[in-house]
This record gives sequence, C-alpha cells and structure tokens, in this order.
Amino acid sequence: MKKEFKSEKNAYRFAATTTQEELAGRVSACGGMVCKFNDHVLVVNYCWCGFVAGVYKFTETPEETGLSECECRLALCEKSEGTFEDGGHAMAWALSRVH
Repeated sequence: MKKEFKSEKNAYRFAATTTQEELAGRVSACGGMVCKFNDHVLVVNYCWCGFVAGVYKFTETPEETGLSECECRLALCEKSEGTFEDGGHAMAWALSRVH
C-alpha cells in the first residue's frame, strides 16, 4: 500500500492516511492551514512552487476508537495537481471539492 501520493505537477507529497494532528505538524506556520469541514479535513500548505491543497475524509470516529477527533484516521480523497497563487485560492479549491 502506498504511504504517500506525489502530485506530479507540484512535487508536494500528501500522506495517503494521516490524522489532523499529524497534518497540523506538517504544514507551514506562515502559509499552511488545516481546517475541519463536516466529515472532511481541508489542508493548504505553501511549498517551494506555490500553494497546494488537499482534501481528506474521516475513516474513524471518536465513538468507534475512543480517541479525540484530532487523533482519528483520515484518508486522502483528492489533491491539487497544480499550485495556487495564495492560500485563499487553494482553500477555495478544496472547499469546492466537498460541496
């Protein structure tokens, strides 16, 4: 099973499975964001070539695992192939994928 998915156009590596806690530790302090949206988690990060975005979905719940929500497993649903000029456009792309 693949552990990471590399986006061919922007060279950013998104973890195939992760948690909100792990994502928060991986994003840039000045250009990254991890945002829960219903049963998804949206991720924006700055990399050397611009901003990238990813969409994750919960595969576990606190009720099932006894863990806090930030420790529950997430699976990668979709990632941006290209880059965005800023974090706002990257987040708008991610939001458009979960509506």
